[in-house]
Amino acid sequence: MLTFSNLLITVAPGDILVEMLSWLSFVERWPVLIQLILVLVVLLIARTRSILLRRNQHLQRLLNRAGLHQRLPDSIRVLLGPALVLLIAEVFALVQVPYGLLRYFGLLWLGWNLFTPLKVLVEKTNPRFPIGEVETSLFKPIYVFAATLSLLSLLGSRENLARIGVANLFGVEMSLGKMYTAVVAIYLIVTIASRPAALMAWLSGVIFGVKKNNQRGLELLFRYSVIGIGITGVAYYIGIDGTAFIAIAGGLSVGIGFGTKEIISNFISSIWLLFEGSVRPGEILMINGDPCTVRKLGLRATQLRRGRDGAELLIPNQNFFTQEAASYTATETSRRDSVFVSAAYQHDPEMIIDMLLEIAAEHSKVKTYPPAAAFVIEFADSSINYKMSFWVSNPLDAFNVGSDLRRAIWKRFEKDNISIPFPQRQIYPMEWPPSTSQSLKPQLQAEQVINQDTPDDVS
Repeated sequence: MLTFSNLLITVAPGDILVEMLSWLSFVERWPVLIQLILVLVVLLIARTRSILLRRNQHLQRLLNRAGLHQRLPDSIRVLLGPALVLLIAEVFALVQVPYGLLRYFGLLWLGWNLFTPLKVLVEKTNPRFPIGEVETSLFKPIYVFAATLSLLSLLGSRENLARIGVANLFGVEMSLGKMYTAVVAIYLIVTIASRPAALMAWLSGVIFGVKKNNQRGLELLFRYSVIGIGITGVAYYIGIDGTAFIAIAGGLSVGIGFGTKEIISNFISSIWLLFEGSVRPGEILMINGDPCTVRKLGLRATQLRRGRDGAELLIPNQNFFTQEAASYTATETSRRDSVFVSAAYQHDPEMIIDMLLEIAAEHSKVKTYPPAAAFVIEFADSSINYKMSFWVSNPLDAFNVGSDLRRAIWKRFEKDNISIPFPQRQIYPMEWPPSTSQSLKPQLQAEQVINQDTPDDVS
């Protein structure tokens, strides 16, 4: 019976070590060693110079005074190292000394550093183009793959390494060449899959009228569909048949049932949230009493920024289906808030209400529609309590606007001599056990007052 455990058998990579040891005979020659040492020295000097410039401010000031930084921008200075290696190679060619490695590594280094001026040029001509993302995720990895194949060809080992078997995967003998090709293909599929997925999502909106909020969910589904189809195609390319896929599916089903249930649940929740559009970037949610702005909706969790302290929160996506979250930007972006204040009984409530509405109307961030409102809410022991409600356009401004209104009310009450009563308490010292003189003193004083008020003819 074919099981998941016996489908993967690793082969000892002894042939790879033998091939790598053969490189020593190539490196042991003096012309090769001299060229490699020169390349390493120039590379070390360039690296040390860049580190010193970042850490030594005095050296930066000296170069600025000399005008070197102004004459050579950063996008050009990175080309000095490979240019020096190529210059040394030309000198070696003039004196008829072997120079092939110098020119080879100089051109490799030059090609790598050319990404910097290309990036600067694209940023100046089209600032909205994501050149940084494309450079790090596409251009540079492809350059590394190509440079690796070129170096192996230079050493004369590419064909030999490609034929070496390294593993037996699902009954298929895997050579190093097949594995390298599969890794490169899968990387390119995962990296480039977002582009055709975005195109298909856009076409679904144009042709079938899919809403903008739902296109993000379709894009995510299309992307992983493209990745799944691409990985399946790579697997068939290297010789894996359908039986292996059945075994993989069985193993994954057991893993999902026991270990990755939460991950799958969050993944499905993220797709559902994207289709539903209830949680989207820029929306303001109330989480545990704090307003939070949705920054990014990921596959496992949603990233939010808490308004009161700027902390980054990661909320698992399934929590939005099991817990309540108040939204202030789902259909209406404005928010209502209230300010409570008390005034003494001698002040006319109509005057206080008119004053509160006037203060609210003077604030620039309080909306005129819906209008602010003021109410008498309670006749307390020593005051009449009022409530003023107002609306703001940005929910995150409600706290600051409330603080501004409270300060304005305080200043206006001070100006118009409107008192805000507060409870007053008189504290008496107490001792235990109480002394007789202290406990009888209030009673004696009361008796003296009664005796003074009683007429002499009353017996």
